[in-house]
Order: sequence, then structure tokens, then C-alpha cells
Amino acid sequence: MNTILLAAHGGESAEGAVRVAAKLADRLKTKLNVLCVLEPLPVVDYGYLATVPPTQEQYDMLSEALRGAVTNQFRRCGQAECAPLVEIGFAAPEIARAAREQGAALIVMGLGPHHALDRALGGETALQLVQIASTPVLALPGTVADIPRRVMAAIDFTPTSIRAARVPLLWLGAGDVLQLVHVSAGEASGSDARLEKLKAEMAAETRATIETHELRGEAARALLEHAAASRSDLITAGTHGYGIWKRLTLGSVASKLVRLSPVGVLIAPLGSVSQA
Repeated sequence: MNTILLAAHGGESAEGAVRVAAKLADRLKTKLNVLCVLEPLPVVDYGYLATVPPTQEQYDMLSEALRGAVTNQFRRCGQAECAPLVEIGFAAPEIARAAREQGAALIVMGLGPHHALDRALGGETALQLVQIASTPVLALPGTVADIPRRVMAAIDFTPTSIRAARVPLLWLGAGDVLQLVHVSAGEASGSDARLEKLKAEMAAETRATIETHELRGEAARALLEHAAASRSDLITAGTHGYGIWKRLTLGSVASKLVRLSPVGVLIAPLGSVSQA
């Protein structure tokens, strides 16, 4: 794996991402880059055409405070010192851009609401990011303490779902579990043979145990229920390349998993397939 990009902001919801990103970088012997995004300050409008734009001094002060918060967070999480890069802009586009420019193989970030005092990552950042990134995104709850070892991969046989399932093979080892799970609406989907073929291919790439399961019902609900029953600590899925508005109105499986999963989620966007 090439560079891992960690999007951090110093708040509690990013602490799981900090711990896991640092441990992944150590296990995979790869570089960890840390990015903080400071969203633009509003222009104050006093009326009568009197406006006061934010000053460079304000940005410098806030950037230094954000950098210090993330540095302290690494210490708090028991990780080595880091040198966070602070960029000014909107979180999801800045993270996606940085990942492309750095050639990052994985983006790691927090999953869930962020600290009220942070301006680094706003609500729904993970959901926005998987819609525009060309890099797989690993979003983790703040309480996660270690690298995921029981992974459930949602497989619909699209290239992105298979790409997402392959990412954890980089760190899974003996004693770990990867479940390949397909959800079909009908009584028989003919997916058993394809799941077994995919299992055989992936078994040659890992020492982890690989299982296959076929479920019935509404996809997101079935996947979340199976993840809970199997005590999975990570769910992987792929996106289908819909635009932002269509994805939000239709409610794709990947979007529902990001919104609803109580455990970590790894999403492979459409663009990540061409980068693999």
C-alpha cells in the first residue's frame, strides 16, 4: 500500500481513525500523512454595504489551534508525533484532492458527528467524500481501538464492491475473518457460484478465513443485521457512480451504510477501480 491519508480534526469522533490509521501505517510499513481542513470563515455583513472579510491573521491563528489540537490528539491516543498539514477549504473536496495529489491508497477518517468546536470536518463529511473521491474511504467510529479483524464485504459483483472487499486483504491475517455477503431480493439469484469463485480468488491472497453468505431482503437492512449478528467490526461496499443529488434522493446501499452503521465502513468509489 502507498501513502495513507488521515483526515483528522482533534475531536473525539476522529480518535478511532487516528488509532487505526497509525497502526495500519505501522503494520503495512507505509507513510501516514495527516490532513486537517479548516473551512472558510464567513464574511461579516454589517449592512449598508459594510462587510468585514476574515483576515489572514485569523486564519493563521485558527490553523495553528487546529494543528495543535490534532497533535495533542495523537499524544492522547498513544501515537507517535505527527506533522499535520492544514488546508483551508471545504472538507470533502479538500480531502479528495489531497488524496489524489499524494497518490494515497486509502483515506481514513472519523464516522459520526464531530465536536461542536471543530470547523475541520462538518456533518456528513464521510458521505460527501465517498461521492467525490477516487480513493477508498475507511470511516471509523471514535471508539474503535484496533485494526478491524472481522470484516463483512457487501458484494453485488460490481467492480467497486469487489475492490472494497480486497482492501482489507492487505492487513487481514491468520485468525481474521472476511465474509463475502450477497443480498438478493428473490428466492434464487444464482450468485452462489460467483461467490465461491470470488472466495477462491481471494483465498489465494490471504491467510484469513473467508466465508460466503447469501441473504434475502432489502439490502442495507439485511447487511446491517448480518453485521450485528456476526459481530463484524467493518463493513465494505462499493458505490455505483451516481451523482450527489441522485444518490441522496435514491438512498444507495453505500450511503445508507455510511449513515446507519454502528461499526466502521469502507467504501470504494467508482474512481478507485481505475486507480487499483
